[in-house]
Amino acid sequence: MNGKALVSLLLLFPLLACAGAREEIAAIDAAKATQSQPDAATVKQPATAVPVMMQLPDGRRADMADYAVVVFMQSHCQYSAKFDPDLKRWADEHRIHVYPYTLDGGGDASFPVPLIPRKTDPASPLADEIMTFFGNGLPIATPTAFMVNVHTLKAYPLTQGVMDITTLENRYASLIQADMDQLDPRSLPPLPANAQVTPQ
Repeated sequence: MNGKALVSLLLLFPLLACAGAREEIAAIDAAKATQSQPDAATVKQPATAVPVMMQLPDGRRADMADYAVVVFMQSHCQYSAKFDPDLKRWADEHRIHVYPYTLDGGGDASFPVPLIPRKTDPASPLADEIMTFFGNGLPIATPTAFMVNVHTLKAYPLTQGVMDITTLENRYASLIQADMDQLDPRSLPPLPANAQVTPQ
């Protein structure tokens, strides 16, 4: 091999090496693209949520998706600030949906963006949700929570004032049992007296 051919080969070698590297990178990129977009046959569909069941006092079990909690709170209520974090933690643990309503327009750390009761009839003295939940004579105060059957919208007073979570869970289970037995909420014993409330 003459010197010119050797020099030409040495000069051409880096170009050939770069072309090979480019081809390898292109092949790796193509493999990545194929992996990031699997075909429909290999895509796993999300599993349906396993129901969270609660054991009731009489041995029956209830799906927590069938019930919810409606809680009335106020941003300036010291008792809501004390009760709401425990309620939220408990509800999250059992996948119970909580609908927080504010009586003063503000939220708190647990429910920073609560629902605001609305008045559909301007002549009505109180907002619709206030009439629905407190229309049975229960004093308007916070925190007040109700257990609600999400299918029938029947509401049962759960607590008015701060309640420890063990007591609340036992009462919640008893109220679900009463709902399953189609008891009228007015036939249940009154809520226990509690001084840890802020009147509206």
